[in-house]
Amino acid sequence: MVKKEWSIRTLDREELPGFQPYLLPDTARSLERREKDVLALGLVLGHNACAAAAARLSGESAELTDLFVDEIVRHRGMGGLLLERLMERLAAEGVSRLSASYVLRGEELAAMDRLMVSCGFSAPWRRSRVFRTHSEGFHQDPRLGAAFSPQYRTPQDVCALSEAPQKAMEELRRGEDIPDYLAPEAFQGRALPELCVAMVQDGRVTAYLLSGEDGTGGIVLLAAVRREGAPSTAFQTLLLELLNRCWYRLGRDFAFYFSVLDDKVERLALLLMGERYEDYEEHSCARLLSCQDGGENEEVSL
Repeated sequence: MVKKEWSIRTLDREELPGFQPYLLPDTARSLERREKDVLALGLVLGHNACAAAAARLSGESAELTDLFVDEIVRHRGMGGLLLERLMERLAAEGVSRLSASYVLRGEELAAMDRLMVSCGFSAPWRRSRVFRTHSEGFHQDPRLGAAFSPQYRTPQDVCALSEAPQKAMEELRRGEDIPDYLAPEAFQGRALPELCVAMVQDGRVTAYLLSGEDGTGGIVLLAAVRREGAPSTAFQTLLLELLNRCWYRLGRDFAFYFSVLDDKVERLALLLMGERYEDYEEHSCARLLSCQDGGENEEVSL
């Protein structure tokens, strides 16, 4: 029997087509644009891509954004090996801390927790409850169905957060009423600018939603903030805008995840979804890296 050859290689624009099924859309776009703050590795069996891992760098810190192993090679230690090689490369780049957050449930969540601990990460902690629903269930909803109609129009006081007036954004960054974990800066690399919407009134951002994509073509609501002065209907207004943007961006129905970081969002999610949801959890963990973890090889045979 001929032994199949495994290898790990650094991913770039040229390597992207074979590994795209194992990468988040935002990571794939970053590689396509040759962005320097993303490091991605791919696992090859023979001549076939079968896994990928990626991290987004920010100074001496990095966030693990992607780790996916094809079913044909799972339970063989490939995920751990790929993650170890990624950490070596990050350490060689001067990164001293790697953090990770992931949304799963059941045995998949438990398996990921075990993998992270086995690779030296801190014990994962539950960051938030996550609801999974599907946009199909909103089409006939009297509060949200309008988002899927050709007659929908964006309200005058709603825009993409990136298009908010500069002075409004400066006031938002100075605001002491927003916890650090809900600030837009906390979701850099995870939130997509075109899927982050804001309500701007009297020169202030009074409410916003931050969203991104998951690895299966779904949409994740990462954060929802309503500040003093925002109307009680702000979340619903912004959610209509977000659903409309997602509907036309994807051209189809999609899975929708609510990441519940505070009680207000949980109440809103349950009100809008009724019984049409599945429960997931978002876990987070981190690991310190040292220069001893570093390696120089871009391709490693296994």
